[in-house]
Amino acid sequence: MKSTNKTIVHPGHDGIGKRTTFGFVTNDYPMLHKLQNFLSGVCAVIAAAAVVISGVLTVIEVFMRAVLQSPLGWNIGFSERYLMVAIAFFGLVTAYRTGSHIAVASLFGKFPPVVQKLLMLLAQVIIFITFLLLFLAGVEATSFSISIGERVPPGMADIPWASWTWRVMIPVAAFMGLIVSGIDIFRELTTKWDRSYTDYEPGEAH
Repeated sequence: MKSTNKTIVHPGHDGIGKRTTFGFVTNDYPMLHKLQNFLSGVCAVIAAAAVVISGVLTVIEVFMRAVLQSPLGWNIGFSERYLMVAIAFFGLVTAYRTGSHIAVASLFGKFPPVVQKLLMLLAQVIIFITFLLLFLAGVEATSFSISIGERVPPGMADIPWASWTWRVMIPVAAFMGLIVSGIDIFRELTTKWDRSYTDYEPGEAH
């Protein structure tokens, strides 16, 4: 990914990463950074598209209901099943990769560098396990939905698509999250133990 050439001052951190549009790049395994940023970018595009579609459908629904007195009907179910799922789960991967999630930076920075590495590794393992559980649960739910032919009953306002078409987004997004977080664990385990090498945010001195 192309770097935005912007230095982020992040108190409590001492990283040397260069921020890109969908993540970071360092000198440690740069090709893996490109893979992580690519997956983050794909997830960001999907989540952003879902946000845009949701906004457009809302405007159309207001017009149809207020002006034409003929609401769409199917847009609510479509938004709940497809758009919200896409925003939540694909957006989660990008949020993790770009460091947009909530973090207690001031507390983290008070620990010695070696302890920071251990804490970072612990957090990444927890995130990896979370993505793994989402992936397994998503695969199970999707497989079950396919096996019973689950779909919206006829006669309802919702679009009568097979339910697996929205359920499958959860394991797909989780699988991408597994790759992104798994690479961070690999990078942390195979680099020196003098500091955290996945604390990408530039510190006050950079």
